[in-house]
Amino acid sequence: MDIQIQLDCWKVASLEMKLGHSEDEPKKSGENSFHLSFEAKWIANFPDKFVIAFDITIEGVEFTLDLHMDFFFKANQDLDEEFKKSDFVKVSAPAIAFPYIRSYISNLTLQSGYPTVILPSINFVHLAKEKERKKNLSQE
Repeated sequence: MDIQIQLDCWKVASLEMKLGHSEDEPKKSGENSFHLSFEAKWIANFPDKFVIAFDITIEGVEFTLDLHMDFFFKANQDLDEEFKKSDFVKVSAPAIAFPYIRSYISNLTLQSGYPTVILPSINFVHLAKEKERKKNLSQE
């Protein structure tokens, strides 16, 4: 039986948005800076579910934004160790979730009175390869 996985829901775990910039690093250019990280988390007592947790920081022209979002996935069967190391977890699940983040941030900035922020597209295949490369370098 093939594993069938779907995005069950997503939640904003934390959000901080401030007018202006950090005093340590004042904004110098007219462009937004963007940082994204994510990791898979496994839910105790629910072997058929997992979470992709994103942390996003945007230093906007007029604001700073720190956002943590959790995307909950469920499968039609228990997920084993092989699945936990699979490309679905490293590439596909984050790629499924990211358009929701892009939309959320665009709407949030627009509805908050700031210039609309449209996040760039992300190549999750490339990002996964970079993470693996950095992991291998740190183990040497």
